[in-house]
Amino acid sequence: MLLIVAVCLCFSLPSVVGQTEPVADSSYVAAVYEHHLILNPEPHVPLSRPAALQHMQKNLDIYEEQAARAAQKGAQILVFPEDGLQGFNFSRSSISGYLETIPDPQQESWNPCTEPGRYNNTEVLQRLSCMARRYNLYLVANMGDLQPSVVQQVHKYTVS
Repeated sequence: MLLIVAVCLCFSLPSVVGQTEPVADSSYVAAVYEHHLILNPEPHVPLSRPAALQHMQKNLDIYEEQAARAAQKGAQILVFPEDGLQGFNFSRSSISGYLETIPDPQQESWNPCTEPGRYNNTEVLQRLSCMARRYNLYLVANMGDLQPSVVQQVHKYTVS
């Protein structure tokens, strides 16, 4: 992994950014989920985007079940495991099918669930966004991010 960055997928609840006064109810219920993820049996072999999506959808199905459970138990934020969608032990070339270009939320406002066609190859981000919206949860999920660089190189990151 080149870089690990914590990013919270917060698509359904109001923002508290810029709040300067304490809130009367300054506590929340958090859930942390760990699972035996479904791995790619050959992580060093590159997969096409459709094959990588098919693999990640299996783990997203599990995430969906757990989000429903967490919401039912009163959780407001749910943290999923690192590398819980795609797995690990990838090479620089074999991770490519798993990556999505995640727009910088400080540069533009976009809700992947309500505007799914705005960007290509954001199916995982869209599914997580809709999951957060459906269950009224903040979600923290680790996924691969692909960002172009100014010098025409591609940088690959793992983000949470």
